[in-house]
Amino acid sequence: MKLTELLNERVVVDKKIQSEIDELGELTEKIEKLKKQMKPLQKRYGEVVEQIMPVLDKLDKGTLETKSFVMKILRRGYDRENYKYKESFLTALDKVNKSTQKILMGLLTQTKSLTKINPSFSLSPLGEGVKDKLEVWTLKLMMLINKFGQYFNGIRDGNKLLRRLV
Repeated sequence: MKLTELLNERVVVDKKIQSEIDELGELTEKIEKLKKQMKPLQKRYGEVVEQIMPVLDKLDKGTLETKSFVMKILRRGYDRENYKYKESFLTALDKVNKSTQKILMGLLTQTKSLTKINPSFSLSPLGEGVKDKLEVWTLKLMMLINKFGQYFNGIRDGNKLLRRLV
C-alpha cells in the first residue's frame, strides 16, 4: 500500500460525530486564544500581588474591603525548603566510604532548596459579601412578619369585638 493511498483514504463517520469533532476543534482554538490572552494578565496579577503583599503583611488583617471588592486572604505566601534526594544520593555514590552517614547528611543539607509558595486570595464583588447576605435575610424576615402580621391583625380585631361584647 502506498502512502498516498493512506492519505487519500477517508473514514466515513456519522454526521453527528463529524459535527462534534468540528466543535472540539473550534473549542480547542478558542481555548488556545484565551490562554494567550491570559499570559499578560497573569503576569500583571503577579506584579500587583508582589506590590501589595508587604503592605498586607504589615496590616495583619484577613479581610479587606474597598469600594467595589472584598478581599479575603486565604493563604499568605512563604518560602518552603525542599531537599533534592536524588542528586544527594547520586553524588554520595561518588564519595569515598569514610563515614557514609556523615557524607549523606552533609550532601542532604547542601542540596536544600527553597520553593516559593504564592499567596492566594478570594476576591468577590462587594454586592456578594456578608453585608448583602444580611440584607437579603432581613428582607425575607420582614416579608414573613408582614405575611403573619395580616393574620395577627385579624385575630386582634376579633379580640376587640369580643371585649366589646363582654
